[in-house]
Amino acid sequence: MIEYRFAVGDKVLCNLGEAGWKLGTIIALNYRETTWPEEFFAPYQVLVDDDKSLIYVPEDDDRFCRQAMPEDIRILQRSDALATFQSTALMDGEHSTVGERKNNLSCNQDANGLGYESYRSGRCHCCNDCPNQWSYVELYSEHYRCASRNNLNITRYEVDLGVLSVGDQLMFTPENFPNCKTGFMQAPTLVRLPPGIVFSDDGSLSGVVRFDPHRESAYSVEFVAVSTVDWMDETIGIVRLEVTFEVQQNLPPNDFDVKSFTKRQSKARSKAMEILNNLNNIWGLWERNELATRAVCDRMLKELNKLKDIAEQNPRLDNGRWWAHLGGFHMNVHKLLENTLYECELYLGYALTFGDSGVKYYAEQNLNGCYQKRLLEAARFMWYDGMECILQGRWDEAISILKAAASKKDGWGWAVNHGDIWLCEATAVVLKGFENEQNTSIENDNDWMVTAESLLQKAIERSEESGVFGPEGHPWIHQVLQALESYKQLRSNGDATKEWFEEFNSQTIFWCSQALAGIAPFPPKCKERVVDEATLLSKLPGHNA
Repeated sequence: MIEYRFAVGDKVLCNLGEAGWKLGTIIALNYRETTWPEEFFAPYQVLVDDDKSLIYVPEDDDRFCRQAMPEDIRILQRSDALATFQSTALMDGEHSTVGERKNNLSCNQDANGLGYESYRSGRCHCCNDCPNQWSYVELYSEHYRCASRNNLNITRYEVDLGVLSVGDQLMFTPENFPNCKTGFMQAPTLVRLPPGIVFSDDGSLSGVVRFDPHRESAYSVEFVAVSTVDWMDETIGIVRLEVTFEVQQNLPPNDFDVKSFTKRQSKARSKAMEILNNLNNIWGLWERNELATRAVCDRMLKELNKLKDIAEQNPRLDNGRWWAHLGGFHMNVHKLLENTLYECELYLGYALTFGDSGVKYYAEQNLNGCYQKRLLEAARFMWYDGMECILQGRWDEAISILKAAASKKDGWGWAVNHGDIWLCEATAVVLKGFENEQNTSIENDNDWMVTAESLLQKAIERSEESGVFGPEGHPWIHQVLQALESYKQLRSNGDATKEWFEEFNSQTIFWCSQALAGIAPFPPKCKERVVDEATLLSKLPGHNA
């Protein structure tokens, strides 16, 4: 008997080519069809969850079929992170009811600023401080899950409008709603609506269903919108509105040129494919060290602007595929320290709104990395905040911030690679420990010194891993270690330590200033954005034409 990796009843992901990876259940082993030669058989027959179709897997190989992980099931078994699971229990600490809020959510922000980058504070699980400003990814992505991470209640309101035909009038106003009657234009999935149907901020739909050239003669609509207006009301929280209906007789009118439309779409697709190949080739040059970082960024951003133009002119081309690629490749340049995480999230989030399972799965794979980059960015900017506190003599606050920064990604930050966060925390511990020692009658209290040396050891190991520094290691670490040895000697001899503290504090100010200015060996200062976030957001397509 041949031994297979999976058994009947196992949940698997199957590669359906252009249709993407689909979730399914193995229903038979050693499958064969009557027309096949007698010696031919397939290892598995699979029932696909999506449409209940039957497929077979040609080889027992990860290229064709792999184990479905909990994350895969979460992504593919519900339409978004605010929906309920179709057939499995909530996973990974998800909440469907109100829990204790252990966060700093607040909408008391500067009215002149939208606070797109408030996640850099590290608060609220690196979600925006204000739910009223949560983006597509913060609301819908299975990797961000801002509602459940922050223990907000979700009130779900679902309605089925039945069957409509092209030319029918649609008038829908939600009834039996909770108190919330506004705010639904925050992140609606407008691309799922038929042309001619308009969605309003109060949750209503109106208009006449028109022909949609992007869809089959009959299709399903699963429209989703949310309102976070009442997020502070624990009986309501976030309201998720889902409106479903079927559209029939989606046939082109006499004045619609199908051939011309198909030709335009094909031409746009060919241009997009050419750009995609260029992006892959440029990235390959960087990976082979054949092109400098600055040149790679410039060339990739130029190609991405071309792809953005195509996506804006053909917003529904290939069901959101190109929006997903646009977001995914912006993540490549973010790795090279371009300030483009917003673009990654904006375009990948917009791709989620199409509801296409293949596009969604591709986008979510990239959004996993995007959320990790949020953590890295938060660690970096919290490091900055910690150093600002050190410069102002607020040792306790500095230690608290730096400890939280180190916990985001095990001491790493966005381009913060040499144990700098632990180093700064150790420095703040030394400053606080010395000050406490001078202000109390307790002598020879070495707890703070043990803590500082433990943090410095972590920083030393990280800096040595980088291979950047010479035999003496990171210059600031080296200087702090020397200072600690000097302090121990002074204290054991009973000598005065006031001058030592003044010198140590002076050195600390110097190094913090160097780091905040982006001078080597610290990461360069974060670049200014090329295009502001509000402009990019305003260029996303609205209702279907």
